[in-house]
Amino acid sequence: MPDFKLDFEQSASGLDAFFASEPAVISPHGTKTAAAKPVRMKVGSIADLSGFARASSDTLVHKSTNDLWALKQEGQNYYIERLFNDTGSPLKG
Repeated sequence: MPDFKLDFEQSASGLDAFFASEPAVISPHGTKTAAAKPVRMKVGSIADLSGFARASSDTLVHKSTNDLWALKQEGQNYYIERLFNDTGSPLKG
């Protein structure tokens, strides 16, 4: 049986990462990166919008983060798009 070295770094994982203030993605090598927030999501049902409050006919506010999102229709599908990034800069335009 060949010998091999497993190179794992010790870092927060499991419940520590779950309860961290910022969601994180844990890599196998122990490095922790911030989870990317989605910019655009397809709305499959009204339940997908339960975390949002309607601000106008085409604008939604995410209840927990207060992010502004646009509600758009393309063909028969509906999408929501985040309007600003974490620093307050517009994501498009």
